[in-house]
Formats: sequence, structure tokens, C-alpha cells
Amino acid sequence: MNNNLMFTIASPLDQFEVTNLIGINAPILGYLNLSLTNLGLYTILVLFTIVGLHTYGDNEVKLIPNN
Repeated sequence: MNNNLMFTIASPLDQFEVTNLIGINAPILGYLNLSLTNLGLYTILVLFTIVGLHTYGDNEVKLIPNN
């Protein structure tokens, strides 16, 4: 068996890796570290999509639509 082939195949767990996309280090309240990760970005995108669909489909707070 070729040993080089084993090193080229990625682990299936690599898809769940949480990585920092944007980070801010501020000397406020001691030492504050704020960062946006890929998981946080996906959560924000889903939140805006759901809120947008609910806002678009709320029918202007009418129970029965009129012309």
C-alpha cells in the first residue's frame, strides 16, 4: 500500500473545524477578545434569512388578505 496516499486524504472531521474569520483584541475591561468564526457567520446568515422571510410574508398584519 502506498503510504503517501494516506496523507493526502483529509479527515472527515475537518469539515467541523471552527476557524476565526475576524478578530478584535482590545484592552478594554482587562483584555477583551472578540472574534467572528465561521459558525457565527453561518448563524447570522440563517437568522437574517429567517427574519427576512417572516417580514416578507407577514401580510401586513392582516388576518384575511384583501385586494
